[in-house]
Amino acid sequence: MRGAGWIIQAEDLGIAHVNPDTGDVQSLGEHLRGTAYLAGRNCPLESLKNMVQATALLHDAGKLDREFSDYMREVLQQGKTAKKRQVDHSTAGGRIVEKMAKGSLLSEMVSTAVYAHHGLQDCISMESGETLSERRGKKDIDFKAVEEDYFRIVNKEMLLEQLKAAHIDLQKICAEIKTFVSATEERSCGHKDFYLGMYERVLLSVLMDSDWTDTACFSQGEPIRERRSKEVTKEIWDRSISDFEAFMKKFQEGEDKSPLDAFRREISDICRQASREEKHLYRLTVPTGAGKTFSSLRFALHHAKQYEKDHIIYVAPYNSILEQNAEDIRRAVGNEEIVLEHHCNIVFDEEEKEQVYKKLTENWDSPIVVTTAVQLLNTLFSAQKSSIRRMYNLCNSVIIFDEVQAFPVRGTELFHLALNFLTVFCDTTVVLCSATQPSLVKLSENNLVECEEMAGETERYAEAFRRVEIKDETELVPGGMSEGELSRFALQMFRRYGSVLVIVNTKACAKNVYEHLRQNCEEECELYHLSTSMCPENRSEELNEIKKNLKQKKPIICISTQLVEAGVNISFGCVIRSLAGLDSIIQAAGRCNRHKELKIGRVFVVKMSQEAERLKSLEDIRRARAACEKVLYLFRQNPETFDGTLDSEQAVKTYYEIYFHEVGLHPTKYLSAYPEITLEDLLSKNSMGWQQYKRSHGEQRKGPYFKQAFRTAGETYQVIPGDEKVTVVIPYDEKAKVAIELLEDRYASVAEKKKALRKLQRYSVGISEYQEKRLGRALYRAGESQVLVLSEDYYDKKEGVLEGPKGMLLQY
Repeated sequence: MRGAGWIIQAEDLGIAHVNPDTGDVQSLGEHLRGTAYLAGRNCPLESLKNMVQATALLHDAGKLDREFSDYMREVLQQGKTAKKRQVDHSTAGGRIVEKMAKGSLLSEMVSTAVYAHHGLQDCISMESGETLSERRGKKDIDFKAVEEDYFRIVNKEMLLEQLKAAHIDLQKICAEIKTFVSATEERSCGHKDFYLGMYERVLLSVLMDSDWTDTACFSQGEPIRERRSKEVTKEIWDRSISDFEAFMKKFQEGEDKSPLDAFRREISDICRQASREEKHLYRLTVPTGAGKTFSSLRFALHHAKQYEKDHIIYVAPYNSILEQNAEDIRRAVGNEEIVLEHHCNIVFDEEEKEQVYKKLTENWDSPIVVTTAVQLLNTLFSAQKSSIRRMYNLCNSVIIFDEVQAFPVRGTELFHLALNFLTVFCDTTVVLCSATQPSLVKLSENNLVECEEMAGETERYAEAFRRVEIKDETELVPGGMSEGELSRFALQMFRRYGSVLVIVNTKACAKNVYEHLRQNCEEECELYHLSTSMCPENRSEELNEIKKNLKQKKPIICISTQLVEAGVNISFGCVIRSLAGLDSIIQAAGRCNRHKELKIGRVFVVKMSQEAERLKSLEDIRRARAACEKVLYLFRQNPETFDGTLDSEQAVKTYYEIYFHEVGLHPTKYLSAYPEITLEDLLSKNSMGWQQYKRSHGEQRKGPYFKQAFRTAGETYQVIPGDEKVTVVIPYDEKAKVAIELLEDRYASVAEKKKALRKLQRYSVGISEYQEKRLGRALYRAGESQVLVLSEDYYDKKEGVLEGPKGMLLQY
C-alpha cells in the first residue's frame, strides 16, 4: 500500500468515516495514509511536498477523541437515522504539531492548515487580539488520550523526519520571499506576509482536495484514480498543437480577405516565437479585432509543451465573452473532452454528465479550463471551500486573462499581488490580454513585477488597425444631455451612417433613451435595447438578431449598457459613448467599423446630465469619468502629446496615471466596522489584529509569525460588489416555464429540481432590494423553494424587468 511506512496500525483504532448505506467503515489509519499519499502526489510545488504530507497525516487526529468515536458508532448502528452533529476533530492535530515543533514558523503553518481544513480561520482575532493557537488551546478535548492513540497509528519518528525536512524547505521559501521583496523594494511589489499567506492557501488547497478525494473514493467504493502523468499531458499538448495549427491554416484560408489578415498572422507568429522563452509574465497589447484569443492560445499550447505545464486556464471577465470563446477554443484544439468550461450557465440534460462535470469543476484538474474572472478570483481570495480546493491547480500552469481591463479596478492591487505570487513562486506563466492595459502604470504600492511585451512595439499595430476616429462631443450640451437630447443626436448620426450603437452607463438611462427613440423615431429601422435588466437568454437572442441584421446591412439603432463593450463581435458604422473611463470608450470603439467596412468609422463621446444617468452611488464609474475628463481636457490643449488620437498608448497610460494617482485607486475597503482596513492589509500585516494583540498581550510579548485574518478577508471578499443582490427568475419561454413548474411540483425529485435550477440560470436577472420592494406581489416563490419568480406582466422582451405591468406604464 502506498505510504505504508507512515502508518503503524491501520485497523481497529479510530474510525474516519462510515458509509450509512453499506455499513462500510474507513479506519483513521487508512484515511490518513490515503490523504497523505494524494497530498504528496498532487502537490505542484516541490518546496511544499514534505509539509503537505505531514499536514495530511495530522489533519484528522481529532477523530480519535471519544466524542467523535461515539458519534461514528451511532452512525454505524443507526445509519441515516442517526442525528447529525458537528464534532471538533481539527484541534488535536494542530496541537500535536505545536507540541512537536514548538514556537516555530513551521508549527504555525501546519497547525493553521489543520485548524482550517473545514473552513478558513483568522490567525489573530481583530476584536480580541487572541491568536488561533490560543483559541484552540482552550478547546475542551482529551488531548493526552488522543495523542497517545495517534502515535499508535502514525509512526512518530517518520512524522518527525517529515517535519524536519519541511522545516528546511520552509527556510528556503522564506529566503526566496525575502530576496524577492528586497529586490523589488523600489517598485514596491508587496509585503512578505502576503506571499507567505498565499503559500498557506496552496498548502490548505492541496490538503482539502486530498482529504475530500480520499473520502469520496471511500464513500463511492472506488479506488483512488491515477493522476494524469507528464507523458500523457505532453501527448495532449502535442495533439492539440497539431490540431490547432491545422485549424488556423484552414481558418485563415477560409476567412473573408482583409488588409488586416497579414497583421493578425504576424501577431500570431510573434506569440508562437515568444512561447520558447522561459519568462512568466507577459502583456499582449494589441487592438480589438487583432485575434488575441487565438494568438494567446497558440502561445499557451506551445509554451505548455515546452515547459511541461499541467494546465492552460483561459479567463474572461464576462459570460458573454466566455461562451463564445470557449466554443472557439474547443474547435481549435480538436478535442472537446480536454476543455472544461466552468461558469454558472452550464446545463446538462443527463444526470450522469452533470455529475462528471461537477467532479471536474471541483478541482480544475482538466488540461484546458475556460472560466470567468469571478471563478478565478474567488479561487485566489474567497473563503468558499470549493474555491480554495482549486487553488493548487493554478500552479505550474499557463493562465490567459482576456480583456483584462474589464476586471474590477477596485481589486487591482490584490490582483497584482496574486499574479506576482503565481509567476515568481509557483512556476506559472501569465498572459494579460488587452487593447488598454491597466498594468502600464506604476502604483504607489502593490505593483506587478515587470511585464514582457509579447507583441513588441504596440503602436505599429495600433496604426494598422486604426478603424475609427474618436471625437470629443462632451461640451455639445452645457450641463450634459438629457435622454431626449441623446436620442435626437443618435437619430442624426443614424441618418448619416446607417447603423448606430449608443452605450450609456446605467440601465435606467438606456431604457429611457430606448423609449424616446421608440416614440419619436420615424425612420425605417430596427430598434434594439440591451441591458442586464434582461435575462441572458433574452440578450443572446437579441444579439444574434442584431448580428444577422448588421451582416445584411439593415438600418439599426441599438441602445445598450456597457455589456457589449468587450468580446462581442458586432460592427456598427457609428458608436456614441456616454462619458466613462477611457478604457471603456476605446473598447466601445471596437464595436465600430470592426472589419474596416468603411474608410473610417466615427465614435462620439458625449456627456449625460446628472438627472439622466444618476451616478451618485456608482463610485467606480464616477472616478473613471473624472480621470477621462482630464485626459479629454489635456487632449484639447495639445493633441500631439497623445499622437493626435485618444486611443494611443500614451493616452491610455496618462488616463491610468490620473485614475490611480490623482483620482485615487479606491482600495478594497469592504469592512463597514473597519473602513480604514483593506483586504491587502488583512491578508498580510493585519494591522488591526496586531494592534489588538499588542494591547492584550503587552508590547514586549513576541507575537505569532502568522498574523493574517484569512477568514475575515475571505468572507468579505466580493469580485463585483453591487446592490443587485436579489435574483429573480423570468418565465421567458417554454423551457423556463417547464423548469419553474418542476420547482413547484411537490413530487419532483431533488435531482430534477437541481437540474431545473441550473437551467433557470439563463433566465435570471439581478435586481436591488429596493426593486424587490417596489415589485411587491409581482414576485412569488416557486413552490417550497427560495426561488423568486417574476410575473410575466412585469417583463418585456425589448426592455427587460419593468417597474409596472405592461400597458400601464407612462408613455413619452
